[in-house]
Amino acid sequence: RITIEVKDIYIREPIQGAVDEVSQLARKQTISLSYEVSGTTHVLADARRVKEIMVNLAGNAIKYTPEKGRVRVFHEVREKELITHIEDTGYGIPQEAQSKIFEKFYRVQSPETRDITGTGLGLFIVKQLVEKMHGTIWFKSTQGKGTTFSFSLPLVS
Repeated sequence: RITIEVKDIYIREPIQGAVDEVSQLARKQTISLSYEVSGTTHVLADARRVKEIMVNLAGNAIKYTPEKGRVRVFHEVREKELITHIEDTGYGIPQEAQSKIFEKFYRVQSPETRDITGTGLGLFIVKQLVEKMHGTIWFKSTQGKGTTFSFSLPLVS
């Protein structure tokens, strides 16, 4: 029962808020965190939920990236949607775990990630939120090289 209030928002504000919120964790782990803003892009979304999505995705990127790694957030406009990418130089998601990553309570189990805590609900909830705002979420990952989570939201026409 997730409530969503979709309206015309300036995407930079909730994303910058999320990046600011997780920046202390990045500094603590000596991870470079950047947000590359281009243009004044307006989307149809719920600002509070976009921030929630970004805190989860950027927070995960930081948690699953070893010290001195990098997390980069950037946008791309494709047709009638804005795509936000969260790219990291982390451990990557093992091939056998990739089909389950958005499942409720699923957590990747690997030697690198065994000490990382979590409930296995974050990505499940993120997927629900993105889809309720008429977007899509996906990822590309290479074990040992990193992961890029991407989600689309409709542009204001």
